[in-house]
Amino acid sequence: MANLKLSKVELGYRQHIVVSDIDLEVGCGEVVGIIGPNGSGKSTILKALCGLLRPYSGQAMLDDADLCHISREALARQVGMVPQTPSLPDTFTVLEMVLMGRYPHLGLLRYESKRDIDIVCHALERTGVISLSSRRMSEVSGGERQRVMIARALAQEPRFLLLDEPTAHLDIQHQLEIMGLVRSLAESGLGVAMALHDFSLAGRYCHRLVLLKDGRIFKEGPPQAVLTAENIEKAFGVTVMIYNDLSSGPIVVNAALSRTINKDGKRLIHIIGGGGSASGIMQRLHLEGYQLTAGVLHQGDTDLSTARALGIETIVAPSFAAIDDASHRLNLGLISQADCVLLTDTAFGVGNLRNLEAATTTKCLVLIDDTPIEQRDFTSGRAAGIYSALKKSAHCTTSEDVIECLEQRVFATEIDITQS
Repeated sequence: MANLKLSKVELGYRQHIVVSDIDLEVGCGEVVGIIGPNGSGKSTILKALCGLLRPYSGQAMLDDADLCHISREALARQVGMVPQTPSLPDTFTVLEMVLMGRYPHLGLLRYESKRDIDIVCHALERTGVISLSSRRMSEVSGGERQRVMIARALAQEPRFLLLDEPTAHLDIQHQLEIMGLVRSLAESGLGVAMALHDFSLAGRYCHRLVLLKDGRIFKEGPPQAVLTAENIEKAFGVTVMIYNDLSSGPIVVNAALSRTINKDGKRLIHIIGGGGSASGIMQRLHLEGYQLTAGVLHQGDTDLSTARALGIETIVAPSFAAIDDASHRLNLGLISQADCVLLTDTAFGVGNLRNLEAATTTKCLVLIDDTPIEQRDFTSGRAAGIYSALKKSAHCTTSEDVIECLEQRVFATEIDITQS
């Protein structure tokens, strides 16, 4: 199978190393997304893949041939490149600009044939700019220019297409159209590699992702394995929630700057919730830098969706089933490892009563007491009895004041004892 690949390459400019030890392969029929912080080497890798940048060490290969040994014209018939900020002559029409993509097939002296014109028109149609054919480049928008550049690359009839931030200047509709086009090109047999900043688009449309950090490949694999809260926080320094859409893949939302955490002041908190009562609290504690675990939560619970989006270790039980012995033991295990257990004001019934019983095993308990237990007890008083006993020795607070309670009452006391 034809492949475009980098093998143990080191790349840079004027002896300044940008990326090292890069192994990357793009096969026909797949979309490979390259993601990473600004300056991590995404564009540099694309330049190496299209032969514009020669590696300091390692090899850039097309099939079994070193890119350094392939002529520019021959390579352009195999690999099309769409740069991030192309320099385009304003006096050229859109049609003339896309016709330039036929140069590798024509050389210097040949004129375009009907076949060449048909190929160019097809590229214009596929990228949605056929109606702009007669306009000059000075008369089209930034997003339209991007689509014209993709059309020009397609006019080369390449086997591989490289795109550097193809959606950077597009509105939402055209972002989806371009990414849908890219995916359809791959489905027709084209191999695609592109640099992206939008995690959601990367998760939805790429078959495989390569995450860069500090000039090296940090993670590589399917979007679900690469787009995790932990990976993104380590690479970008932000905390995120990631929802896995069943129809379109990982969707990343609610990014926030990571805070510098004093490890002596932040603890591991085990959250017992359910019915959506813990979702907001989990998000707030996650942004504050606390380590979190949760359980037992039932399948389909809103709190479970939030925990998974935040990458929180969670004990999960089947929907509508009472917590079984195995799940209860796992829950007790997480509680024993936690510095504190936080019990939200969830409702209690036969199905989750063992969560309340598990809370009795911790030495440090915080109760969110927004709603009286009598209004949340559906066990004929059993839950209320256990809750009332817990309340005598627990730190009681509201969901609004939970951060203040933890910082000023729960863990501040532990620090004082440790320092005395």
